[in-house]
Amino acid sequence: MLGRIAVHLSDDHDCSRRVDAGLLLAKRHDAELVGLYAPGGNFGRLHEETMLPPEVTDILRQRYQTDHDAVRQQFLDATATAGVRSQWRSLTGQTDIALSLHARYCNLLIMSKNPSSERMAALAPNLPETVMMAAGRPVLMIPNYGTFETIGQEILYCWDQRREAARAFADAAPLLQQCRKLAVLEIDRDVEMLEEQGLTGADFDHYCVSLGYPQPRHLLKDSEGFGVGNVILNTATDLGSDLIVMGAYGHSRMRQWIMGGASRTLLSTMTVPVLLSN
Repeated sequence: MLGRIAVHLSDDHDCSRRVDAGLLLAKRHDAELVGLYAPGGNFGRLHEETMLPPEVTDILRQRYQTDHDAVRQQFLDATATAGVRSQWRSLTGQTDIALSLHARYCNLLIMSKNPSSERMAALAPNLPETVMMAAGRPVLMIPNYGTFETIGQEILYCWDQRREAARAFADAAPLLQQCRKLAVLEIDRDVEMLEEQGLTGADFDHYCVSLGYPQPRHLLKDSEGFGVGNVILNTATDLGSDLIVMGAYGHSRMRQWIMGGASRTLLSTMTVPVLLSN
């Protein structure tokens, strides 16, 4: 079970959607929801570390307090109405560092990729990716549109034999234990390498069953002409999946992962929540 779920709160358009996703999971897992308020990227440092006139600083503080109080009340009202245990935390300092630190005291952190028109995106365009790389906890990314009646009932898991994918599978255990359907997607499988190691697709299926997960539907697809990200999204749509679980590239490949490849497609056009681990 998920015991403690963190959700990134801010004064942006999609804040309420992240809270809704958190409430959905918290109710299903009888979990505590921890609201982490970090407004406008590095807004907390903006008026602390710059040489601004006192009158400008006062205006910024007043705006911060107004936004802070409004979001806090909305969060507390929503959790009380849903009957979900909750805590409110007002973060200070650099947003990515603060979010990463607090996430380490939870099983999961809920975030979303803000449109470029949002003030938060202008100040911290790659905030979710930066936190994902630093937190050591899985990040559940919520799409910028659509509604979700369920999250994690029909899971699409992307398996590529890499460490990050294995980590994502382990991090998603509380969700996998409760899902109704599980599909395992392999894209551009390295058949020769697996045969040399004496492995087959059935090995991973047996592993899922040994953990008490549903017997997975195993899918093999090629990305040529489509791209990995599009193949993942199209497969999720075809299967009616309500959650994608996958690993994020780490270390030397993180910059490539942040700026392009499958993640760019997923984070910009995803239609279902995506759980990512690094």
